[in-house]
Amino acid sequence: MKNRGEVVRITSEGDIIGRFSTPLEVGTKIMDKRKKNIGKVTWIFGPVDDPFLEIKTHFEPHRRISISNEPIYAEEI
Repeated sequence: MKNRGEVVRITSEGDIIGRFSTPLEVGTKIMDKRKKNIGKVTWIFGPVDDPFLEIKTHFEPHRRISISNEPIYAEEI
């Protein structure tokens, strides 16, 4: 998994705001360090050179908290 990113924030709705060093597209699947799918990119916003990504998740709230200090990865296309 080459496209490594970081969790910047977890919103009150349970979405993850993240950043990646390489550009991604809406719809890109995001995985945890065990290569388990945690969601997908639904919105790209912020500065063009270093944008933020909104990632809609599909797991329980306690799992969102546990991922907050872990790297995240983008699906390789």
